[in-house]
Amino acid sequence: MGLRLVRVDDRLIHGQIVAIWLKALGAARIVIVDDRTARDDFLREVIELAAPRGVPVEIHDLANGIERVRRAASDPEPIFVLVRSPLVALSLRQAGIEFGVLNVGGIGAGPGRKVLFRNISASPEELEAMRQLEKMGTAVELRIVQNDRPVAFASVDK
Repeated sequence: MGLRLVRVDDRLIHGQIVAIWLKALGAARIVIVDDRTARDDFLREVIELAAPRGVPVEIHDLANGIERVRRAASDPEPIFVLVRSPLVALSLRQAGIEFGVLNVGGIGAGPGRKVLFRNISASPEELEAMRQLEKMGTAVELRIVQNDRPVAFASVDK
């Protein structure tokens, strides 16, 4: 299976992604599914420049991202999928793309958001998306870096 990990991280590519996750996963390519980034040429360029040399980065809006991730799921190339929100992960899953685990690594705090764990907060809609993912058979784990012990979403969803 080509999908090494589907991760929610509102910063998309940053130091932890480059230094830790890519190596731990053995991923050869990053696929980002994010409407805002796909529409913003400057943001796309910044994200692409943040990736390590030799690791291709693809940035897709949701509609094209669903098709790309669907192909990646059966491709032998090891792919790391990044999304900004659990809502996008739910859309992927509802489109029939199966992944056993959703890693939630960073979603910032703000008004109307509940702190779940360290630097991970969620809106009511994101909380419901994570609940729906779990009902569909995808385990939702909160884990910032690869060598952290994963925290089950259900254990903090109170």
